[in-house]
Amino acid sequence: EEIKAELKNGGQVESSETPTSGTLPLPKNDSSNIITAEKYFLPFELACQSKASRIVVTALDCLQKLIAYGHLTGNIPDSTTPRKLLIDRIVETICSCFNGPQTDEGVQLQIIKALLTVITSQHVEVHEGTVLLAVRTCYNIYLASKNLINQTTARATLTQMLNVIFTKMENQAI
Repeated sequence: EEIKAELKNGGQVESSETPTSGTLPLPKNDSSNIITAEKYFLPFELACQSKASRIVVTALDCLQKLIAYGHLTGNIPDSTTPRKLLIDRIVETICSCFNGPQTDEGVQLQIIKALLTVITSQHVEVHEGTVLLAVRTCYNIYLASKNLINQTTARATLTQMLNVIFTKMENQAI
């Protein structure tokens, strides 16, 4: 009910452009009207901790889409660890879904997609240990996956991630 009320009060985009997704409108620039999706992260975190691969795949897919559309930025302090941002916890949650070679192939693919979205998103900024964790997890999937498609996807994702990371570093140096 709370989500429905927030959507009625300002979650919809008032634009002549058609959003790319009928269910996820692009966020407005006015921060007072954006739904604070951060407070809805806990159910996704709990779903990622479940052992049911279908639930984990769905949770990772939803997280990836919320981040891609700019609804979940994680730019606020984490309530469980005040020294960290919520995006750090989000990345840790995504990475914790990988449990080695026995991880479901669909889960592996969703982890790769979600991590690529986090690193390449214009709405999210990750730094230091969080970037390292994302890169390390993709590399571990590349090494441990028995699925050739997931190995190839992880390798391509690593390449894209590193290109984006180095581009951001070079732009900050200028």
